[in-house]
Parts: sequence; C-alpha cells; structure tokens
Amino acid sequence: MGITRLRLAFAGIAIILTTLWLLSLPDSALTAGFWPVRRTLINFTGVLAIGFMSASIVLAARPVQIEPLLGGLDKFYRLHKWLGIGAAAIGLVHWLLEIVPRWMVGQGWLAPPVRRAGGGPAGANPFADWHGIGAEVGEWGFYLLLVLVVIALWKRFPYHLFFKTHRLMAVVYLLLAFHAIVLMPPAYWTAPIGPATAVLLAGGSAAAVISLFRRIGHSRRAVGRVEYFKQYFGNAVLEVGVRFDTAWPGHQAGQFAFVRFEGREGAHPFTISSAWRQDGQVVFSIKGLGDYTRALPEMLRVGQTVTVEGPYGRFDFRGKCSRQLWIGGGIGITPFIAGLQARAAATDAAVPVDLIYSTSAPDAAFIDNIRQLAEQAGVRFHLLVTPQDGLLTLDRLAAILPQWKEADIWFCGPAGFGQSLYDAMTARGLPPRQFHRELFDMR
Repeated sequence: MGITRLRLAFAGIAIILTTLWLLSLPDSALTAGFWPVRRTLINFTGVLAIGFMSASIVLAARPVQIEPLLGGLDKFYRLHKWLGIGAAAIGLVHWLLEIVPRWMVGQGWLAPPVRRAGGGPAGANPFADWHGIGAEVGEWGFYLLLVLVVIALWKRFPYHLFFKTHRLMAVVYLLLAFHAIVLMPPAYWTAPIGPATAVLLAGGSAAAVISLFRRIGHSRRAVGRVEYFKQYFGNAVLEVGVRFDTAWPGHQAGQFAFVRFEGREGAHPFTISSAWRQDGQVVFSIKGLGDYTRALPEMLRVGQTVTVEGPYGRFDFRGKCSRQLWIGGGIGITPFIAGLQARAAATDAAVPVDLIYSTSAPDAAFIDNIRQLAEQAGVRFHLLVTPQDGLLTLDRLAAILPQWKEADIWFCGPAGFGQSLYDAMTARGLPPRQFHRELFDMR
C-alpha cells in the first residue's frame, strides 16, 4: 500500500508539471524546427528537474504535517530519494540537450542556428544581464548534484561522511534555483507553469535555508542521558534506555526517532522499542549491522548525553480488520516489542494478534523477554529460527494462521523478505491496503 501511494505521488508530480508546461506553450513550440524545439525541451527538462528537486528538498526537511498523506516519514523519505534521483537523471538530459548539439555544430555535423536580429523588446527579460553567470552557476551546480547523488547511493560510503556531505545538497539546490530563476523564459512566469514553479522554488529555498542553519526537526528534539545499556550477544542487539531531561511529547508504539549520541557521528534513525508510559524514558534496540552500530557498545557510557528527535512514522497497528498478524524479521521485531508493551498496558478490548518472529541469530534472553511480553499482552507468539526451521513462506504462514486474509498484516524486517510476502499474499487475494510495512531505509 505504501509503495503504491509513493508511486502515485511521484507520477502525480511529474504529470502535473508536464501538464502545466504543455498548457504554457505557444502553438508552434514543438513544430518550429530543430533549434527552437531543442530550446523548448531544454526549458521543459529544466522545469521538471528543478520541480523534482524542490519537492525532494521540502521532504528532506521532515514536514510531519504530510505524514498521514504519504504514510509516514519512512515512506516520504523513499519518495525524497526517488525525486532526487529523478532530478539528477532529468538534469543530465537537460545538460546533454545543451551540450551535444553545440558539439555537433563544432564537428560540422549540424548547421548552427540562425540568429535573429534584435532579440525581443528591451527590458522583456529582467534577468538578461545575469544569463552568463546563471548558466555557469547551473552547470557547476549540476556537477555537484551528480557527485552528491552518487555518494548518497553508494552504501559503502561512511555514514558520518555521507551525513556531512549531504548537507551540501541545500547549497547545490540554491545554486540551481538561482539558475532556474535567471534562465526561465519570462513568458513562463505568467503562464500556468509559472505560479507552480514559483511555489516549488519558494518551498525548496525555505527548506534549504532551514537545512543550512541545521534547524530541521529542531522543535521535535529532546535531550536526555543514557540510563542503561544491555547487550544481547546471541543476536548482536544493543538495548539502550534513555531518560529525558527535557520534554518529550510521547510516542505511539511502532514509531521511530533520530538518535544522536555524543561523538562525530550524525543522528541515526532507530525504532523505539518501548511503549510510552509518561515516565520520561524510552528504549531503543539497536542491531550491530554497520561499523557505527557495532562499535556503539564500546562508545556508550551511563550518563552520556543523547539527543532524540521525533517521534516519526505511522507504523501504529491501527487497522480495520477483525484480527492482526505481526511479522518481525531480525531487528524488525523492535516495533512489535513496543506494540506488546502498549497492548499489555491497554484497558480496552483489542483484536486478536499473532506475532511471528523470524530470526537467523536467536538470543535466548532476548526471545524469553518477547515471549513474556506476548503472554502479558495476550498475543500468540510464534518463533522461527531460520537455520533450523527454514524461511517463512506463505504456506507456512497459512498453517500458523489460516485466517490470514482476514487480518491486517504488519511487517517490519528485511526489504526483500517483506516484498516476497507482499507479492505472495496479494497474488492469493489479500487486498494491498491490509499489508502495512516500514520502509526503514533513510539513505
């Protein structure tokens, strides 16, 4: 369901911008010969690229107001990524349309354009004197954009360096926004595409300034200290309890936050693995997957300052079906631990729940804790240790819960695992709206 909504949002932005651009063209714009059509397509790719990048920058500022529309911050960060890649790809086409025909003229393969005398009424373009610097700024901004997109997609690039370099995206955006404003044809500003572009540029510029001054999520930050930490060596999970010294607004089970411990590393997103009890404490269960998270147990100390920004996400176990099935793969069990705690503390009647925990690295103490919570919450707990039990398939799932089509499915775990279950379930008749999953990949 979440991916479909994101695809519709991505396509919607492209279709709206394209439609407004087409409505802004004079009748002969696409039939006037090679060079005029080339200029028209340069303008189109420029509008589309800066539109995509503007929307991407706005999403990067974490506007929680649109979380219900897109299904949570984890979802619209995926859209942010798609829009950034789309902006770079369309920007490449924009650059090639500008460069390749001129190179072909230099090679003698293409006749140069015929320059008309004059060039339009005086004062028609208030930015005419800025065209040269605008073009140069845009070219260098595009080169920087490509470098930053490659770094963002290169998963082996160290996270703390990615975190720092990605802040430069705000500077790159402002350079490209200047390029767009100066080079955009004056007639566009009074045509249908003009107001839409102006709104996107204003929103993107505001978000870029917020980023440059490091104010993203500032109003949602709370400061606390490490109250305790505990290692589960069997599955390389670190449990960290944080006690807040400043106000925390509370959270729903299943939500996550950006956590920054003292040190050089930037904030990392971690799911909150405790229900909110209004006692000023939250717990995070952190899997040692990368260099930073594996080294974290050696870096932490009780009393250490922690900054927590959030909460974010819509993985909140709300559904319309008569029962629920929770599936946690590996560290994806974390939101369900918070869900068990919240359910155990609830006084109102709740729908029946089955919890399947699939893990390749079981830790006895960790699993015993989940089992006890499940008993307290009235949840049926099913454990699959994949080295001995094999992978969780739909046939095996159906044996555990024959009524799975009548349930809201909540999944958190490896992306490939989730996709395979989603494909199998929807192929056998599960409505996509009943399958809920986190897209917990912020890079």
